[in-house]
Amino acid sequence: MKKVIFVFFVMCITFVVVSCRSFQISGMEISEQPTAGNVIGDFDITVGINKFLGSSGGTNLFNVSSEITDPRIVDAVKLQILNMGGSRAINVKVEHRASFLNLLLNGLTFNIWAPSYARVTGTVIR
Repeated sequence: MKKVIFVFFVMCITFVVVSCRSFQISGMEISEQPTAGNVIGDFDITVGINKFLGSSGGTNLFNVSSEITDPRIVDAVKLQILNMGGSRAINVKVEHRASFLNLLLNGLTFNIWAPSYARVTGTVIR
């Protein structure tokens, strides 16, 4: 009986580990060719992210809210392009972070609420 419980426990842990993901971003374009266009300016923005069932700045269990970051970051970059009058963004860098307060709130809610933020930098061109 102990062996069955142990195998079940290992299977559950394996399931949790393989189903964790920090966040995803889709629709990115990467090219090694130099980009032609006039540089309009750089941007440096912070996007707040509220995930559930996970850790701040880290993984979330069962991928419950891993897709939350995708539209928020893409929309923030599109807004920067629109506000600067550009046509696209290059050299976009996304850093997923959590402050001390984010980690404290995550701990107080026993990993139910996982606030964090993403710092997005890049260059807008026309």
